[in-house]
Amino acid sequence: MTDEPGKDLAPRQPPTPQPPMPQQPVPQHPAPQIDPEQLRQFQEFQRFQEFQRYQEATGQAPQVPQQPGGKRWWLVVLGSRIFWRALFFLLVVFSAMWAYNHFFGVDDPGDIAQDSGGVTGPAQGLSAPAGLQGTVGMFYKHVSFADTTRACTLFLRDDTRQKFANAYGASDCAAAVKTLKAQVTSVDRYQQVMFPPDMLKTPTSTEVTIDSCALTVEGGPRLGSFVVEKVNAGWVITDWNPSTCG
Repeated sequence: MTDEPGKDLAPRQPPTPQPPMPQQPVPQHPAPQIDPEQLRQFQEFQRFQEFQRYQEATGQAPQVPQQPGGKRWWLVVLGSRIFWRALFFLLVVFSAMWAYNHFFGVDDPGDIAQDSGGVTGPAQGLSAPAGLQGTVGMFYKHVSFADTTRACTLFLRDDTRQKFANAYGASDCAAAVKTLKAQVTSVDRYQQVMFPPDMLKTPTSTEVTIDSCALTVEGGPRLGSFVVEKVNAGWVITDWNPSTCG
């Protein structure tokens, strides 16, 4: 077969375009879940590093920065059960002390001169004539400890001291106190003299007679009858006489 001339010069048809291939979607990986606690710790670590850099730059002493949202120290204290128990205990103690001082009185040396040798000069008395902290109650207590100075200065005058000494065959008040101390068999019981309720009331006059026969005395001898008068702000022993009960 003979090729026809010019046949190869005929224009060729362009190739039929192929539709574009669809792009494959790029697979998307889910964002990692962040643990809130780890994020908080990381943020705190960043703040701590910034705080250290600030301390180094300014030359200040390093301090632990306060965490946001942390409780203040006083809120922690107020929320502590131990704090409230301690506060309640202190209130009970102070209330008991106030009640004791209110009803039984306290030592009130007044104008008594005091030096390294103890109490000297005439006493100006205590705040009550009777009671454990009253003038007569303290006299028993001083005798139980053989405190001759404090016992004898509860007498206002020398003649009263001498009357007391003569009743016990002693040369002076101090010697009488030592003689009576030798008769004390229990210091603890002897210094806890019990007064009848009427004697514990506030006196309506400035002179009160307290007879040891009306008292509950244990562990030692009874100490006679005391005449106690209010001088200035205190009660002192202005007279003394032996009692029929001792």
